Amino acid sequence: MHLKLQETLMVGQFTFEVSPFPGIKFVALGRRLIQDVIVGCMHKEKAAPVAKDSHLNAFMLAATGALACIAADMVHEAVGHGIASLLMSDPIQSLSTVAIQNASPNRFVSAAGTAANLVVGVVSLLFLRRIRRLTPSAYFLWLFGAFNLFNVGYLVASACMNSGDWAAVISGLSPSWLWRCVLGLVGIIFYFLSLRWVASLAIDFVNHRQVAIADGRRLVWPAYLAAGAVLTVASIFNPMGPSLILVSGIGASFGLNCGFLFLPRIVARKANYHGIGEGRIPFSAFWFSMSVFICGLFIGILGPGIKFSN
Repeated sequence: MHLKLQETLMVGQFTFEVSPFPGIKFVALGRRLIQDVIVGCMHKEKAAPVAKDSHLNAFMLAATGALACIAADMVHEAVGHGIASLLMSDPIQSLSTVAIQNASPNRFVSAAGTAANLVVGVVSLLFLRRIRRLTPSAYFLWLFGAFNLFNVGYLVASACMNSGDWAAVISGLSPSWLWRCVLGLVGIIFYFLSLRWVASLAIDFVNHRQVAIADGRRLVWPAYLAAGAVLTVASIFNPMGPSLILVSGIGASFGLNCGFLFLPRIVARKANYHGIGEGRIPFSAFWFSMSVFICGLFIGILGPGIKFSN
């Protein structure tokens, strides 16, 4: 007579049958249990976000980028060209977002715009090295320094198109092709060095656990697009002709600042920290409103230009 004793044991969602000969069943059920646990853990890992980018508000990133680019543009036009014009006693006829018009051409005045961008950009990034936390002000300094330094790409543009500030600087020098080659080479070298420096500061933010690697594109794209849009829209109203929309609007914004687009890949390749960023750039209605107001002034007043009576 064969007697079968069986008892059912419930553990969580798993059912075990306890019998006089449990060996084979328990081995199979144990193996299934281990597989279910492993698969469950894998699903949890896939569901867990690598980085939470909700701490970096896209509207604030865009607003900060627009302000930083406007400030860098004013460094170039008003501070660089403007002060040089006063030093050379070269009367200023008009000031706009794309150019400053003088009574007569001057090499020193033409070179002063990019020179001012380089000096201000270096000072900004040197000051930023003292800051370890990602705050709205630190982010502004990083963007402001980058926008200023990337203006060195103007040398490459002038060498290729034989127009613009640096074409005026080397105008009349011979042989022309050699000076243009030297100008372009110097521009490429300085742009590469500027890109490396800006990238190293972004890597520092990551390694200091302020930004996650996954936040690289979010840190760059809103600011880049907002800055390019503001300069391009402002250039539409320039008083010197529609040709400057392409050269000094789209070219000077999206073109010269294209170094930003390489930053996420550089940071992802060289950063050591792979966790979640602790930095915060939350939305601020006050600062966002101020940014919109300043952008409006920039486009509405400096876009058409300000004329000076001499």
